Amino acid sequence: MAAKSLVVGGTGGIGYGIACRIAANSPSSTVIISGRNEPKNIPHSNIQFKQLDASSMRAIKTYTDELKTSQDRFSTLVLSQGILSTAGRTETPEGIDRKMALHYYGRQLLIRELLPSLTDDAKVLIVLDSTGGSPDKLNWDDLDLKNNFSLGNAAAHCLSMTDAMIQNYAAEQKAEGKNRYFIHALPGIVNTNIMNSLPWYMRLPSTGLASVLGVSPDTCAEYMMKGVDEAVKIKDKNYAFVSRKGKVFEKPAWREEQIRKVRDHTWEIVDGALAKA
Repeated sequence: MAAKSLVVGGTGGIGYGIACRIAANSPSSTVIISGRNEPKNIPHSNIQFKQLDASSMRAIKTYTDELKTSQDRFSTLVLSQGILSTAGRTETPEGIDRKMALHYYGRQLLIRELLPSLTDDAKVLIVLDSTGGSPDKLNWDDLDLKNNFSLGNAAAHCLSMTDAMIQNYAAEQKAEGKNRYFIHALPGIVNTNIMNSLPWYMRLPSTGLASVLGVSPDTCAEYMMKGVDEAVKIKDKNYAFVSRKGKVFEKPAWREEQIRKVRDHTWEIVDGALAKA
């Protein structure tokens, strides 16, 4: 059975661009795209849609259980789901801020649950912000920001904890003899319709800025996949940071105890949400 690709967040914007590029480059393989709503236009016959509310941990667990039952194997997993919002902390029924559920916790659950369905040399691409993360940006006593939430803090925590987790996965998978790669990438400014969720007084200037300075989703997809290709050429480690132009760059490695604390916190939050059935 030929390996497939899975793009969560692939129903629009950057993820849609990546899914279309993968589908065009590999017409004999299948690309599954997932999100809330099926796109009106799917230009490639080898793209399939599978619905998912990526803000819900329970929905993600049901979704991954179904994929594992199908016995599909994935050579590429792309996670690009997200939301642009100026709202304060808005908790899901599972008690997680919706923005953090989409940008961080749900992505980690998808990776954890789909590891058995990945090929031994699979590539996992997380599209968020590979440039701004650092252990110094975390409030270590409030990682889920129950008490110290702000939009800036939420962004810093999501992208910083992503840095920690790709290092965690890479070490775990290498210890198991797998040659999987975990890549955190920055898309930069991309001309998509994500600005439509902003208030009108922010939407107009933001849309104008994106149209002038931003690249198209297809161009962004080209850079992101170029970064994946560059990352797998690195032989001394199985994780990488990729810039908006698809260039691999170096960042200081985290200490083991920092990675462990982020990992343990992540599974505590995720498994706690799953227990609220």
